[in-house]
Amino acid sequence: MNEIAILGVEIFEVRADGYYTKNLSVYDQQMKSSPEQKQQWTGYVGENNTLAEEFIRLNPSGDDHIYVLTTSSWREFCKVQEMRHK
Repeated sequence: MNEIAILGVEIFEVRADGYYTKNLSVYDQQMKSSPEQKQQWTGYVGENNTLAEEFIRLNPSGDDHIYVLTTSSWREFCKVQEMRHK
């Protein structure tokens, strides 16, 4: 609805001893190319977010875990692309 793309998912296990383990998604590497126009962004968001849901469904975690989502809006994405080309 807000066209926010989930770029990656990290799952952290919170342990009583202060240590944690991490499971990192790799689905974003399956994207063929980054969108270059606003019209392409909607498809990019849909595909990435579907892959994020699938990753979470395939890696269920209990109450001792937290999910951290890396996200981007179209405006943030464009700003990063501009910075990369400077």
